[in-house]
Amino acid sequence: MFGIFRPAAHRQRLPESQIGDTYTRLRWQLFFGIFIGYAGYYLVRKNFSLAMPFLIDEYGFSRGDLGVALAAVSIAYGLSKFLMGSVSDRSNPRYFLSAGLLISSLVMFSFGFLPWTTSSIAIIFVLLFINGWVQGMGWPACGRTMVHWWSQRERGELVSVWNIAHNIGGGLIGPLFLLGLWLFNDDWRASFYVPAFFAALVAVFIWFTLRDTPQSCGLPPIEEYKDDYPDNYDEEAFEKEMSAKDIFVTYVMKNRLLWYIAIANAFVYLIRYGVLDWAPVYLDEAKGFSVDKSSWAYFLYEWAGIPGTLLCGWMSDKFFKGARAPAGVLFMVLVTVAVLVYWFNCGQPRY
Repeated sequence: MFGIFRPAAHRQRLPESQIGDTYTRLRWQLFFGIFIGYAGYYLVRKNFSLAMPFLIDEYGFSRGDLGVALAAVSIAYGLSKFLMGSVSDRSNPRYFLSAGLLISSLVMFSFGFLPWTTSSIAIIFVLLFINGWVQGMGWPACGRTMVHWWSQRERGELVSVWNIAHNIGGGLIGPLFLLGLWLFNDDWRASFYVPAFFAALVAVFIWFTLRDTPQSCGLPPIEEYKDDYPDNYDEEAFEKEMSAKDIFVTYVMKNRLLWYIAIANAFVYLIRYGVLDWAPVYLDEAKGFSVDKSSWAYFLYEWAGIPGTLLCGWMSDKFFKGARAPAGVLFMVLVTVAVLVYWFNCGQPRY
C-alpha cells in the first residue's frame, strides 16, 4: 500500500570535488521545502474554526455539536503522528509530505464547494477525521529530513527557526479568508477553498524541492560530512531502515523521558488548540468582533508566537545553560496568566 513512499536507493557517491557544493545547495533547497511545506499544512488545518460562527448562525449547530466535530481532528492527528510516523521513518519525504498536504487540501475543497459536507455533524466529523489523519503526515516527514541532512550540533538552531513555519502558515489563514471574502462576494466558504488552493500549490513545491537521504543523492551520511558522530555511532546500525517493532519497542515504549515529554506536550496543546479552535466564536459572541477583526486577531495570535519561540530558545541557551525545561515552565506560567485574562474578561455574550 505504501510502496510509493519507499526511500530511494543509494546512488553511487559523487566525486569528492562535488560533495561540498552539492550538500550546500541541497540543504538550502530542502530547508525551504520543509519550511514552506510545513507552513502549507497549517493553511488547511484550522480553517473550520473560522467557519464555525457561520455554521452556528446558518445551520443552527450548537457549540457542543461543533466541539464534537472538532475533536475528530485532534483524535486523528494524535493517532496519525504515532502510527504514520512509523511509516514516515521508512518513506521518501518527497512523496509522503506532498501526498498528505494534497489530500488535506482536497478535504478543504470539499467543504468549500460541496454544501452537503456541512449538512450534518456526522459528515463533518468524518471529513475532519480524514483531515486530521493526513495532517499527522507533516511533522514526521520534516523531522526525518532534518535528522538525515543536518548533524546533531546543528539541529538545535535549525529546529528553532523551522518551528516558526507553523505560526506563519496558521496565521495566514485569517488574511486569506478575508481575501476570499473580497474576491467571492462575502462567501464564508472561502475560509476553506482559498487556503486550500495555496496549500495545493505548496504540495507541488514540496514535490520539486524535497529529496530523500543524502546517500540517495550520491552524498555521504551527514555524520561523516560534518564529522559529528553521536556517542557509540555505528554506520551500519544508524543508517539502516529500522523495523516498526524496533522503533516502537526499543525507542518509544521503553523511553521514559519521551513519555514525560509527550504528557507535558499534551497539556500545552490543550491550551493552544483550545484557543485556536474557539477564538473566532469567542470573539464573535463575547466581544462582538466583526469577521475582519476576528480574522486579523487570529493572524496576530499565531504570528505573536514567532518572537516567543525564538526568545524561548535563546533564553534556554543563554540563561538556563542549555536546560530546556525551566524555559518551558516559565513560558507556560505566562500562558496561564493569559488564559486567566481571557477567562475573567469575557464581556457580555451576544446571545
